[in-house]
Amino acid sequence: MKKFILNTILFSFLAFFFIEIFSLGLIYTNIYTYYLPGKEIYQSISKSKQKKNTKKLLLGDSVGRQLFPNSSNNNSINSLACNQAIGMVGHFILLNNYINSGNEIETVFLVFTPFSFRNNLDQKYTFHYFLKPFYKNEFSNLFTENVNHQIDKIPFKDFCRVPHILATSWAPHFESMDKINYTFLSPISVEYLNKIKQLSVKYKFNLIILPTPTNINKKHLIDKLDRKEIVNNNLTDEFKNYFENIIYLDSTYFSDGTHLINPKEFTEYYKLNLLNTSRIH
Repeated sequence: MKKFILNTILFSFLAFFFIEIFSLGLIYTNIYTYYLPGKEIYQSISKSKQKKNTKKLLLGDSVGRQLFPNSSNNNSINSLACNQAIGMVGHFILLNNYINSGNEIETVFLVFTPFSFRNNLDQKYTFHYFLKPFYKNEFSNLFTENVNHQIDKIPFKDFCRVPHILATSWAPHFESMDKINYTFLSPISVEYLNKIKQLSVKYKFNLIILPTPTNINKKHLIDKLDRKEIVNNNLTDEFKNYFENIIYLDSTYFSDGTHLINPKEFTEYYKLNLLNTSRIH
């Protein structure tokens, strides 16, 4: 019996060792960033560090990415759109990377569904989609006290970069117990939208926030959003005409109520009517 226990312990140790070595290999070669859920986030991080001649930059959630995939440059528009789960702090980091890589910007477009701004790093997706790509020394100086406070609530946060966890889709169960006293803009969204606004002043680029096409069945929810949150947080100019620009569509246009079945139908409209800065006054 003693020999069996020792053999089991040895086998478990060797199995763990080889899993870690294999995972380290996946991480060292960046292979894991090509197959994991959320791979588009790693694509945007990599792309944000590249020097480009494009003067128009687009950040956005997964619907924004449907309209303007980050896998291509979309001609005159460089898209870093990826996923709402990275929070506005993640989108700010992408923009900061892009600027620090020596890129010159004329206009930054933020293309988000009306519900993406509620992310306060309090979702079940936060561990896998935000902590794994961004919770490291490279970006920690860009975290506010509020961001660090939210991170501290996530179980096993300090293990997110352990090789066999980082290289897989594993994440702990997390259900936020935060009390929500906002309807549209979370505290973290407010902080980082204002940080993006500050960058627009410092580097002299236009900042324009645009909505994605939205399911008509969600209009009653959008109508309930407290727009005073925009005014109270000094973001009136940035959200100018945001709600007026929402294109409401029948539910048959969406695969899951949010994501478009044929996003290319609307991409050209956005280019001609909403991303054409010559029409913006």
